[in-house]
Amino acid sequence: MSKPAGIPLTRLIIAILLMVALLLTVVGLTDRFLGTCGLDRLASKNEAYLESAFQRSLRTFAVLSTIKVGLAVVEGSEIGVGFGLQVGDVVQAAYDYVDIAWRTVLAGGILLLGTRILLEAAALLAPWLLAVTFAAFALIIVTQGTPPRLPRAHRTLRQVAVFMTVLTTACCLLLPLSIAGGAWLSSRITAPSAEEAESGLSGLKEDLFVEDQTTDAGLTAKWTQMKDRLDHTASYLKEKASVLVVWILKLIAAYLFDCLVFPLVLFVLLVWCAKVIAGGLFEQAGRTD
Repeated sequence: MSKPAGIPLTRLIIAILLMVALLLTVVGLTDRFLGTCGLDRLASKNEAYLESAFQRSLRTFAVLSTIKVGLAVVEGSEIGVGFGLQVGDVVQAAYDYVDIAWRTVLAGGILLLGTRILLEAAALLAPWLLAVTFAAFALIIVTQGTPPRLPRAHRTLRQVAVFMTVLTTACCLLLPLSIAGGAWLSSRITAPSAEEAESGLSGLKEDLFVEDQTTDAGLTAKWTQMKDRLDHTASYLKEKASVLVVWILKLIAAYLFDCLVFPLVLFVLLVWCAKVIAGGLFEQAGRTD
């Protein structure tokens, strides 16, 4: 006589515990528990880093905007007062370098702001993704080796559980860790170069485009001042041409790695590791069915 079918007691208890965890997640207790385990501290550090980096990008963007506008004015003025084309070539080259940096810093600021929004969206979705993950695990326990046998449904649930495990881990842990790791790498690799470039560009702005206070000067004096300023700008740019290129390259590289390369590479690497680990665990568990 065959033994009546049923769910083993151990699996039944595990399924009940998973459903309890699901309910706790829905009411927000699981999220609070994970926060006390360190996720809230990690989120605070990421928020502080992104806010500081965003404010720094705004300051650098303002400096580059001033230089860019000043160079455009100089380039337009030198033709009107009869300077040679050589001066125009120097100014145009410097303008092109600054324009590239200006666009890079603008894109970097957008990426930093987008990263903050992404972290907020991930934090909002994380509890619901965790609840779905608990539900998938509970269904796996219920359908595992119990008559009537549901091999196809069980395999599908395993695939869903693997996907949800990786997705939930990515939202709850891997994305914040990638931002924190990017901040750590930035402080030790690119920060010195970025600070040097920003300091140099700020000095260039102060040397070339300080506000003129002699508003009551006569026409002849103003004409002379304009010519002297254009002469000074041209000679300064010729002297600083090579170092300006170095500043621009350092600034572009710093923003490229800080805002894109470091966090993206770390996130992809962590997700890949999580996928491999989760897939291996589920495959090993499947062999014991």
